[in-house]
Amino acid sequence: MLDASLTGTEKGRMDTMTQPEAPRPGWWSRNWKWFVPTGCCLGTLLGVILAIAIFGMGIVGLVSGISKILKNSEPYQTAVARAKASDKVTAVIGTSIEEGFPMGKVNTNNDEGEADLSIPITGSKGKATIYVVGTRAGGTWTYSKMTVKVTGTDEEIELSP
Repeated sequence: MLDASLTGTEKGRMDTMTQPEAPRPGWWSRNWKWFVPTGCCLGTLLGVILAIAIFGMGIVGLVSGISKILKNSEPYQTAVARAKASDKVTAVIGTSIEEGFPMGKVNTNNDEGEADLSIPITGSKGKATIYVVGTRAGGTWTYSKMTVKVTGTDEEIELSP
C-alpha cells in the first residue's frame, strides 16, 4: 500500500538508497598481478647493482693501494727525483713534471729485493716514460737501467748518476 502513493522518480530513488554499495577492493587486491613480478625483478636488479658497486669499490681500492705501495718504494722515488732534476729531461718534456700511474713490480724481503717499473710522466712540452730495473742487496739498491724514453721519438735519456 505504501508503494502505490510513491511516484516513479521517488520509487527509483528509494531503491538505490536501500541497496548497499559494494566496498572498493584495497590497493593490493587491485595491483598484485603486476606488482609481484615487477617487485621481484626490481629487487633482483637492485641486488645486482649493489653487488657491482661493491665489487667496483674493491677493485678501485686494490688498484689505489698497489699504486701507493709502488709510489712509496725507493726505486720509484729515486727515478722520479732524478728525472725532475735532469736538465736533459726538462729540456725535452718541459718543467712541472707530473707522474702517472706506475706499472711493474717491486719485491723486497729484508735487505734484498728487485724492481722493474715503468712510470709515465708528463711535462709542459710533452710526455715520456721512466724505466727502472734494479736489485737490492745488503739494503742498497743498484740500478741496471734507469732511463727516460720520450713519447713519439726514439730518444732515451740516461738517469744514472
